[in-house]
Amino acid sequence: MSGLAVVTAARRYRALIASPGVARVALPSLIGRLPYGMATLVFILAVQHGTGSYAVAGIATGAHSAITAFTAPWLGRLCDRGHAVTVLRITGVVYAVLLTGMVAALWAGWPVGMIIGLAALAGAANPPVGAVTRVVLPGLAPQHVQTAYAFDAITVELTYVVGPMLIALVTAVSNPYAAVVLTALLAMAGSLGLAAAPGLTARYREVRTAALAAAAVSEEARARLTGALMKLSLVVVLVVGALEAAAYGVMEVAIPKYAADLNAPQFAGAVVAAWSAGSIVGGIWFAGMNPKLTQPKLFALLLCLNTVGFGAMLLAFDLPSLAVILFLGGLVISPTTAVECELVTRIAPAGRTTEAFTWVGTGIYVGFAAGSSISGLLINEGTPLSTIILTATALVGLGALLATAASRRIARDATRLPTEPALTAAAH
Repeated sequence: MSGLAVVTAARRYRALIASPGVARVALPSLIGRLPYGMATLVFILAVQHGTGSYAVAGIATGAHSAITAFTAPWLGRLCDRGHAVTVLRITGVVYAVLLTGMVAALWAGWPVGMIIGLAALAGAANPPVGAVTRVVLPGLAPQHVQTAYAFDAITVELTYVVGPMLIALVTAVSNPYAAVVLTALLAMAGSLGLAAAPGLTARYREVRTAALAAAAVSEEARARLTGALMKLSLVVVLVVGALEAAAYGVMEVAIPKYAADLNAPQFAGAVVAAWSAGSIVGGIWFAGMNPKLTQPKLFALLLCLNTVGFGAMLLAFDLPSLAVILFLGGLVISPTTAVECELVTRIAPAGRTTEAFTWVGTGIYVGFAAGSSISGLLINEGTPLSTIILTATALVGLGALLATAASRRIARDATRLPTEPALTAAAH
């Protein structure tokens, strides 16, 4: 990373945070997203602690994730229709109540079916903090859109570093039930805090009003406002994201098994964390860059680099070498996410961006679950680690091929109407 890029990135991040309304969105967003990095682990720990069964814990975790993937687009559509504040307030409270209720049910020894049911209901009320943030944040800092998306990607990575650390700390001091309650409180605080951000309501009103006004005078604008959400270019971006998530799912199951085979299972978390650390550094670096490529071509290039990063894991010969490779490979994760977010914003019909982002989340949930399942099956069959790595690499490589093949179509659809206030500040 060049010194100039670091200086430029620091200056841009400082300008982003100083933009009116940004801090009021960024802080509650970080708090509300911490449960994203805590949910899977905390469900496994708490449900297993209460029922004594990892099978039940896995089913409860899967039910929570599956229902979240199913209901998130519906919640996103409600947000786009002007109800973002109400959605955040209601889901934040209901999610916290249901998670706390699950803890009470575990403590009281309720039937397994009730535990799984509460986990599923909680998934249905999972607050769409990330999707709302990705709609609002860039509009609050119109001169720093790339930085805003890079900052958003870094925030996501931080949740997967800080979240598990909080779980480990609380569980060590108390028990897994306390970690669930903490997860509930963070989700509620972040969701309510984001709902109270001054720029949120104005931002959604701005985009919708301008889109309707443009549609009244322009056929192109009318088509963009009323057109199908799942046009081919957006489907490609969503499928690419799902394939990436599947590859991560494959390796996040395989790496702990690899660590256990080396008689060092306690270091598996630190090795995986090196991935997120590399991504954070990459996000900082990306904010200081001025790419000359178009967004679709940059997206395809970053995916190719990500494929190389996965393939490089074949060179690992112990945990430290794997951690170094993961750190280096992680450098392109946040930049890829940032570019993907900008493409989704540009491709989605006006007034339906939140829903589009929730579909991105659905693809990630489904992809990660599929990848984890594939990895588990391969490990149970005694498949060598090299084959598992090649499987993950093939998934990312397929995504890179799709993005490259569809780059022209994506470029054609990834256009923003001049009258659409997608980059207009709405802090007050």
